[in-house]
Amino acid sequence: MRTKLLTAAVGAAIAAMALPAHAEFALGEETKGVTIKLNDNTDMNIRARLQPRVDFGDLVKDSAGRFESESDFYIRRARLEVSGKLYKNLKYQLVLAGDKAGQASTGTTTNFNVLFANLDYKFSDAFDLRFGKAKLPYSRISLSSSSKQLLVERPASTEAAKKQFGDYDQTNLMVHGKFAEGVFQYNFAVADGSRDNTDNKTPLAAGDVNGNKVESDLAYIGRISVSPPGWVEKGMSDAHLGKGKHLTFGLNAGKQSGLKAIGGTTEVDRDLLGGDISFHMGGFTAQAEYNNWSLAKTGVAADVEPKGYYLQAGYFIPGANIEPAIRLEEYDHNSNATTDRKDKITTIGFNWYFKGHSLK
Repeated sequence: MRTKLLTAAVGAAIAAMALPAHAEFALGEETKGVTIKLNDNTDMNIRARLQPRVDFGDLVKDSAGRFESESDFYIRRARLEVSGKLYKNLKYQLVLAGDKAGQASTGTTTNFNVLFANLDYKFSDAFDLRFGKAKLPYSRISLSSSSKQLLVERPASTEAAKKQFGDYDQTNLMVHGKFAEGVFQYNFAVADGSRDNTDNKTPLAAGDVNGNKVESDLAYIGRISVSPPGWVEKGMSDAHLGKGKHLTFGLNAGKQSGLKAIGGTTEVDRDLLGGDISFHMGGFTAQAEYNNWSLAKTGVAADVEPKGYYLQAGYFIPGANIEPAIRLEEYDHNSNATTDRKDKITTIGFNWYFKGHSLK
């Protein structure tokens, strides 16, 4: 059934790629926020983003760990974004986020926190230097903006891989650049990895009482991507709304050694390796990604080695401005475990665009 669905989706998309895909949205072209220009080298863009959400189904666990059928209305994402140039070649970004506010299954409050805060100086196309709180450079779908996702949630495996080096959105120093007008691009970051961690509060070793009293070597994380000439992606996205074309191959890797409780002897080493391919032409878009990561703990015979992949595709239908989409994914929680624990997920849905990605 899964193979037939994928074959049918790909076949229909290939047949439709030759059709015109220019979009004219009912409420006009998408907006980019409000820009205040102080002079030729200094400006500020302010943008607010709100994503309310309604869920139906088995959403909430009871005291016995069973799921209960519920409906839930909450704010999936609430963002205030401020970005621009301080002066020539120096960009800044500040994003405040209040995600999952009021979600019944998590009890998340409406507190706003700093999601991103960084400075980026461009020395040349081949060499930029960024410092501050920002995404770590791995996993294509995680690097793509949440406002430009093809489906309502990112894949289970990439969401798990984002926690490999602590908080995915943590303070880091990154060098990045491109050659031949983007045919080859690179990103290389150095981060603490063991701190700035809001997701993993489980003690890693005896004496580590709150998940933060740890020490380690730095985390080193890198990503490279290659595109054929004329097929460079203008802006990373899952959904290009019928504009342009691109073909990109990406590889990412990360490593951190010696993670342990302060004064402890039990160490954990972290590794990650992944690859992806993405393509779009006209209204058709598709991408696939694979990630494998490991936690190696001294004194434990077998490493914990999760892995996962996904394949997804969609086709933007101009005029109707809807975009049917499908994703197939598999997430193995530990390929070294004796007990099989795999999530196999098929997601089918569609986007309906009224003002591009600004209202959909």
